[in-house]
Amino acid sequence: MPSYDSLHRVAAFRKMIDPPDEMGVTVWYFLHPRPGELRPVPRSAVEAFFFGEGRLPRDEKGLVCLVEVLVYLQDRKAVEVTRIIFPQYRALEDGTLDREHHQEVMALTGEVAFGGLALFEPPPGVVKAEHRFAKRRLEHLSRWTPTAAERTALRDLVNRKAGHEVM
Repeated sequence: MPSYDSLHRVAAFRKMIDPPDEMGVTVWYFLHPRPGELRPVPRSAVEAFFFGEGRLPRDEKGLVCLVEVLVYLQDRKAVEVTRIIFPQYRALEDGTLDREHHQEVMALTGEVAFGGLALFEPPPGVVKAEHRFAKRRLEHLSRWTPTAAERTALRDLVNRKAGHEVM
């Protein structure tokens, strides 16, 4: 049986389809179009937003705020929520992904991951912290923070979709 961590990594990069008697992981998406509002959004709509010309409604700041809920399955039934992510993406006026901004965020991701591996040591008295600043900037650009009421609403939506309490 694979560990939960390995299942998380697999689910983050591709959709897993398992036979009915197997375990697996799926991702449920919810859209946060306005403060206090959450609603389910089909995976196909999210995939079209990223990989095609799909459109999602953006907020007044020009952002598409999502909730990604990774759900552990057994016999194709939700067993537990393994991870929740609150990503946000800049969208153009027509609701399509702002690909130029998305590339900037992806470049920042590389800086966060490898920024601590500088080729040169800083002068004495200078602390290597570029990657820490990049991490803070990445969090600001790529994540939104739900309120307590939105977390409660999310729990209700997830449990309703699962058909029983999983969160």
